[in-house]
Amino acid sequence: MLHYTRKGKGETLVLVHGFLGAMEIFDDIYESLTNQFDVITVDLPGHGLSKLEKSSYSVYDYAKAVADVLQHEGITEATWLGHSLGGYIVLAALEEKIAPIKRVILAYSSDLSDTEEQKEKRTKQQQQIPEIGVKSFVNQLIGAFFSDNAKEETIDFAKKIAYRASEAGLITALEAMKHRPNQHHLVEETTTPILVIEGSNDKIVKPIETKNPIVQKMNTKTGHLGMLEDSEAFIKAVHQFMS
Repeated sequence: MLHYTRKGKGETLVLVHGFLGAMEIFDDIYESLTNQFDVITVDLPGHGLSKLEKSSYSVYDYAKAVADVLQHEGITEATWLGHSLGGYIVLAALEEKIAPIKRVILAYSSDLSDTEEQKEKRTKQQQQIPEIGVKSFVNQLIGAFFSDNAKEETIDFAKKIAYRASEAGLITALEAMKHRPNQHHLVEETTTPILVIEGSNDKIVKPIETKNPIVQKMNTKTGHLGMLEDSEAFIKAVHQFMS
């Protein structure tokens, strides 16, 4: 089972981190959220303190691993918040009804599949990781996750979290992202309330475009890790959506 924590009372909110992340990526928003919600955070396989339990994972496999935690805790329904890769996992869970989901929050994520160019880039990254190691890989990539005016201590904090991932964990996650499905139709047609949180300086993902009136959008003046760059704006968006 995944390594996880649970704290707080009220409606259940599940936090699913992204690539190069772990549950600590939500530290700046965690205490505020636990004041109002029953918050569960997880480490995905090969990240943080969770081990890889098999050789390959799809976004659906990741979603089932998160659902196993909820079942273990006796949770029957929850709001799922996914950051980046975590958002792909949340949409996979919603699509396949892997667990009862009351609401969805997609933070700096996408509803599209990888382009051929993106797949090629991820393949090169998979080859590079064993050659240079996790730390060097993180150091050369993490800067793109932030806006130009992000604080150095914030970037260093994200680096320390990312260093804890295993080579196999990162390679496996890249493979899952390469083969994730296009979920645009799901976002267009779903009746499950969705909040999309986007960063005006996000260099990693493009904005989600939808005409579905049940999908709300909120923008932070941040890069890809807005929960670190502007935790207050992020918390405000979550509280408003959940209430």
